[in-house]
Amino acid sequence: MSVPPKTEYSLSSMVGGCKLGIPSWQRRLYEQYFGFSLSVCLRYTASREEALEMVNDGFVRVFRGMAHFQEPEDQEHLSKVFMSWLKKIMIHTSINHYQSAKRKAERVDAGPAELQAEASGNMTDHMAYLDLVKLIQQLSPAYRATFSLFAIEGFSHEEIAQTLGISVGTSKSNLMKARKNLREMLEQLNE
Repeated sequence: MSVPPKTEYSLSSMVGGCKLGIPSWQRRLYEQYFGFSLSVCLRYTASREEALEMVNDGFVRVFRGMAHFQEPEDQEHLSKVFMSWLKKIMIHTSINHYQSAKRKAERVDAGPAELQAEASGNMTDHMAYLDLVKLIQQLSPAYRATFSLFAIEGFSHEEIAQTLGISVGTSKSNLMKARKNLREMLEQLNE
């Protein structure tokens, strides 16, 4: 399927070309639905640059998943079905970006290497990295394992739950309690 001369392209043609993985059809679909996708992603971030990143990541997902897109038999509903599918992908991509940024921020707040860097400018000025590691070692085994897998190894709560044989909720709770305990230990050392 080659791209016809510069004319109005039907959604059906663009979807068909994208299903075949033809870059020119992918580019046309991207251009056609960029504005719509950007408006969806902007709802999940205050930064246009982040929204653009989300849109681009979302379209990668669209093109990878195009083979699974079910076109309705009634072509009159194709636009509505496609827009709904595209919107769902953009929302999920935006949420994934948000969660990823949140996880990075949590790691910065709680990771030992980051705690060491943070120590140079606040209540832990006099504390060395090894002292922080010793504090982590004082956590209960469950808290220590969860904290280490999340903050040091970068595991998600789902991966931690599967690895440790606990629920996702327990993983999140253990991480929260581990952070609380570490903060309390730091405060006690600084008194």
